[in-house]
Amino acid sequence: MARSSSRRTNSKLSSQIRPVDDDPEYEFDIAEEDEPRCSACYRRDDPNHPWRRLVTLPCCGTDGREEKSSTRFSAGCILKLAVTKSSCSSENNEYTSYETEPDAFPVKRFYQKEVQNDKTRLFNCPRCRSVLLIKIKGLRPDDDDDDDDSDCECMCEECVSERNRRASLRADKKTCKSISLHLPSFRAKCLFAGRKRGVAALLWRVSLLHHEFLSFEALGGDSAHGEILQLASFGIISRIKSKKSLYRIDKKNQAKVAKLLRMAENASEDDKMHETRLLADFCQDIVHASWRHLVDEYRPDHSARLLNRLCTITLFHFGHIPSLPLSQVQETAVTLLTAFLSTLVIQFVCVMAVYSVVFFGVGYGVCHLLKKSSKGKEDLWWQSFIAAFIIYKLNHWFYTSKYLSWSRFIIPVIVR
Repeated sequence: MARSSSRRTNSKLSSQIRPVDDDPEYEFDIAEEDEPRCSACYRRDDPNHPWRRLVTLPCCGTDGREEKSSTRFSAGCILKLAVTKSSCSSENNEYTSYETEPDAFPVKRFYQKEVQNDKTRLFNCPRCRSVLLIKIKGLRPDDDDDDDDSDCECMCEECVSERNRRASLRADKKTCKSISLHLPSFRAKCLFAGRKRGVAALLWRVSLLHHEFLSFEALGGDSAHGEILQLASFGIISRIKSKKSLYRIDKKNQAKVAKLLRMAENASEDDKMHETRLLADFCQDIVHASWRHLVDEYRPDHSARLLNRLCTITLFHFGHIPSLPLSQVQETAVTLLTAFLSTLVIQFVCVMAVYSVVFFGVGYGVCHLLKKSSKGKEDLWWQSFIAAFIIYKLNHWFYTSKYLSWSRFIIPVIVR
């Protein structure tokens, strides 16, 4: 089977961006313990310098928390961290160029769109691990005369190869004048998180579960614990404080995730096959989570809610209901439909159980009677009569009991 094209973006980010006007002599300007200093390079705070000043992290440093924190960073160190993390896949826990996962659904959705360039990058906050957006201003090629190969005229293979390598490195070097930090949009957070290993499938599950009931076990449990915590640290989902094993997501944000991961009508067979495999694993985890909520936590309401969501996801997969997430009215209608269909299934099982007892009981009794001797048959007649009477009364009670009268609109009473 041919592999579908992922149409990966080919933009390459510069891995060497250095700040201008940052005097190397200040590398040894180490602050005392009681002075404000950078936690990475230990240089003292210089509010008047564009690179040695301590920056305010917008994710965890607002409302005066930055000044009270003992872990602070200078603008130069933040620039170095952002450039290093965003330009290296291994450092960023992303898939490399030779791996095939980005060619398959749903990972391919996050590699078809590019939200970063040399001037705008996303990286993890070094303090709270949230997602930050850095804007690099005054970016230009680095005109460093110390790294010039003009004096080398040797044309041997090794020298030419070395000059080409150094030329490519020089093209990758750039300088900048200043930076600014911002909070990214929710969509940018999702695109940044979806490129990390194992997170795309987790976001796909988040888009299908109820926005106020993201069960830890249904999301993957212990096997996806790291990815769940990562989404929580990014601010995509949040833990419900009163319930340790439950998370939630804003409904509008869930709609954005669902739109990003929605399967196109003209999707390839490979994408549909991958989605079917994901759905099979997801259904197993939902059933397992329902069982754990019932047995371990003694919460039948949580168990029933997950099973109801399983029916909703199944109906959505086969195209019988609108796209998720549903409105409140649609959720209520699907819940009532699930309850009605469940009642039909339970009553069908009860009817089949009664008739199975009658079928196998009568069949076994007759066969057992035929194998008996003449004297044994005379003793068995009264036993067969009692067994037949019990089966008749059981059948009569099943259809006329007041406990089943509420379901007569489904199963007509044929025995009065």
